[in-house]
Amino acid sequence: MRVGIIGLGLVGKALAQRLLSAGYDVCGYDIAEPARRGAQELGVEVLADAREVAEKVQTLLLSLMTSQDRRDLLWGDQAVAAVLKRGTVILDTTTGRPEDIRDDHARLAEQAVRLIDVCLSGSSQVVAEGRAVALVGDTEENAEYRDILATFSKAQYYFGAPGQGNRVKLIVNLVFGLNRLVLAEALGLAARGGFDLGVVLEVLKDGETYSTVMDTKGPKMVAGVYEPVVARLAQHLKDVRLIVEYAEKVGARVPLSEVNARLIQEIVDAGAGELDNAAVFKAYS
Repeated sequence: MRVGIIGLGLVGKALAQRLLSAGYDVCGYDIAEPARRGAQELGVEVLADAREVAEKVQTLLLSLMTSQDRRDLLWGDQAVAAVLKRGTVILDTTTGRPEDIRDDHARLAEQAVRLIDVCLSGSSQVVAEGRAVALVGDTEENAEYRDILATFSKAQYYFGAPGQGNRVKLIVNLVFGLNRLVLAEALGLAARGGFDLGVVLEVLKDGETYSTVMDTKGPKMVAGVYEPVVARLAQHLKDVRLIVEYAEKVGARVPLSEVNARLIQEIVDAGAGELDNAAVFKAYS
């Protein structure tokens, strides 16, 4: 079976790796030449543009930055929607505005194309290891694409309607973000107190304070080295803004996420947006 991927950055490349390992024929495109080159080295057939990818498949994965990127791809200069075949299924892993995917789903349904939010809980590294959790804005009985999801996710949760996968992803990312922030603040206090950060990190990991962020982000914070990048800080800032926006719409209080957004904005403004999101520690170091 042939699958297309548009967006071959950190997550898109990880998706391609999993699909290729499972025996799928994968073609794709990215606007960035380094991303195209990296995917080609994996074995992806990199095509001339996004339209050509869409023309050649009926199962298409999107891994973009924002909802607007999806809309620009489909109805902007690239006009990918114009070449989609009837019956095409688009699995969109982009974390975007839930209302946008609901509206775009309705618009594509007019040409018998299904757009489904398949948000992934986990970094690009987690996706590459097949350990992501898929949060799907669809019903399980309609998920004829479940075998594809199983190549890169250990569990799949179906939330019934377009946009619902995005909403749950925002809830999940709230927890991820605040776990990182709490660890950064604790290590920041330890640093000011003159403690060895490596020892403090081990203490935190050894007790009831443990969370997996201490394994994945703690060593980067201790070393002050925020590479390799598995999830960019600027991308998390986008997600935190969406979390705050969603909370406002449903009348929920998220004061900690509001603080998180302000701190991350400071760091991104200082030029750290392309670093791994463990760089939130820069707010304290």
